[in-house]
Amino acid sequence: MALFFVFSALFAAMAGRFVVLQVVEADEYRALAADFRQREIVFPAHRGSILDRNGEALAQSVDLQTVYAEPTEVEDPAGTAAELAPLLDVPPKELARRLRGGFPGDRFEYLARQVDPKTARRVAELGLAGVHLMKEPKRIYPNARLASHLLGFVNVDGDALGGIELQYDDILKGSPGRMILEQDPSGRHSLPQADFEYRRALPGRSLYLTIDKDLQYFTEHALRDAVARYSAEAGSAIVLDPSTGEILAMANLPDFDPNTFNRFEDAERRNRAVTDLYEPGSAFKIVTAAAVLEEGVATPRRTLTVPDALQVADRVIHDSHAHPVEEMSVARVIAESSNVGTVKLGIELGAERIDSWVRRFGFGRKSGLDFPGEAAGIVLDLENWSGSTIGTVPLGQGIAVTPLQMAAAYAAIANGGSWVEPKILYSSVTAQGEVTPASPAGRRRVVSPRTARRVRKMLVGVVEEGTGVEARIPGYVVAGKTGTAQKPLPTGGYGDSHIASFAGMVPAHDPQLVVLVVLDEPTPIWGGSTAAPTFRTIAEFALRHLGVPPSGNAQKAARELEEAQAQDPVVHD
Repeated sequence: MALFFVFSALFAAMAGRFVVLQVVEADEYRALAADFRQREIVFPAHRGSILDRNGEALAQSVDLQTVYAEPTEVEDPAGTAAELAPLLDVPPKELARRLRGGFPGDRFEYLARQVDPKTARRVAELGLAGVHLMKEPKRIYPNARLASHLLGFVNVDGDALGGIELQYDDILKGSPGRMILEQDPSGRHSLPQADFEYRRALPGRSLYLTIDKDLQYFTEHALRDAVARYSAEAGSAIVLDPSTGEILAMANLPDFDPNTFNRFEDAERRNRAVTDLYEPGSAFKIVTAAAVLEEGVATPRRTLTVPDALQVADRVIHDSHAHPVEEMSVARVIAESSNVGTVKLGIELGAERIDSWVRRFGFGRKSGLDFPGEAAGIVLDLENWSGSTIGTVPLGQGIAVTPLQMAAAYAAIANGGSWVEPKILYSSVTAQGEVTPASPAGRRRVVSPRTARRVRKMLVGVVEEGTGVEARIPGYVVAGKTGTAQKPLPTGGYGDSHIASFAGMVPAHDPQLVVLVVLDEPTPIWGGSTAAPTFRTIAEFALRHLGVPPSGNAQKAARELEEAQAQDPVVHD
């Protein structure tokens, strides 16, 4: 009887255990068994290429070989490591650790990622047990630093970490393929008649950007020359088509090589043209000029009584140089960049209208480019204005903008009064050649065509006889504005460092290009002496490169251009 009860209890325990294994924990053990015999192999998808508007490659993926180990197959980890170490440039101890695996039954360990073809061939020739090769795409940037801030970069796993690569990652990355098969417990052989699943990798779409590679290269070259020549800390330059909003070139210094992005600091990898803020200074006066003309407050010929200083609440606004009280037309106020004259116009507009016009020109919000890290700028709400704000905002102080916002504002004056959303994407294309054009740029009317023409005419005066004479281009009528602004201190107030800028459009009668140059702490500090000649260098090349005809007599323009090149072969090279 005792034995009966003992055996009954044992059988009851066994039955209970069977119920737990086959019912309660069935799914867990089924998954464990599948994991033990199943192997999943992932095939990375080819990332789409990034091309300029003419199809020139800016970023592309190439197949390299990655060396990996299946520890369950490795017979002699130490000996295998000794043979591989000289080829892979990895310490033997580290290789041996990977060859043994990180845990029992470990079937996959990286030994070296994306090695060159010669190294891969030598590894294959060794024929080492448990050591294998597989194709893995590597992202390369064939032009090194060219357009690096726009393109961004990806890491060794293909993860996008910045720029266009990150912005359009969903389009570029494609879908990885995978293969699931069942193997014997040793992991060496596939099981016949077992489940098998295969899904091929789908390559990503390639992107055509609005960038012109040749113009981008020259813009970077000219900016680098300017930063060196004027001992600037940094710089940005943008070339924009004002009618479409297409960005033809965008350059920043310092820059970096995305092929070795991890060797550079964040400050070198930052796209300053869209992420960094600065007070624009006098270049911002086009907003005030456009507002007073559109609102009917003044005409270009109306005269103002302009002293060299004006008290506004607790601040005294000065012109850049002392002068007696003068009668100045609105056009002359802009041409000679009179701070006092501009403030008097701003006071006539009033705080509410100034605030409205600042926002109508796109300041205080992102441009719509959707570039990673893009800044919206800083525009004070009306309730936060102090008594002197009405004397600073019309001058481009007490407001922070990005270079891209300034370029877009000038484009609105250039194209006849419409603010156009900046664009960087031209189209996308599949591996089969199916092209999908990018969505057209959004646009809205800011000022009337008449006001835009009148502002352009005033900006021509800036270049012909005002502060921007260094921006003149032989054969072309240029409209633009200089800016020289003190940099605010983190603790409040202003220091002795400056931002110099010049924004312009050409040809002035029918602008085909808007070019903006911003230099951080140049010597000399004046935008007319540093940023304006840099504008001239970039715009002059762009006009020739894009085949924009001269403003006047073609033969006369050609002679003027030849004379300018002969006098200054470096600048006009």
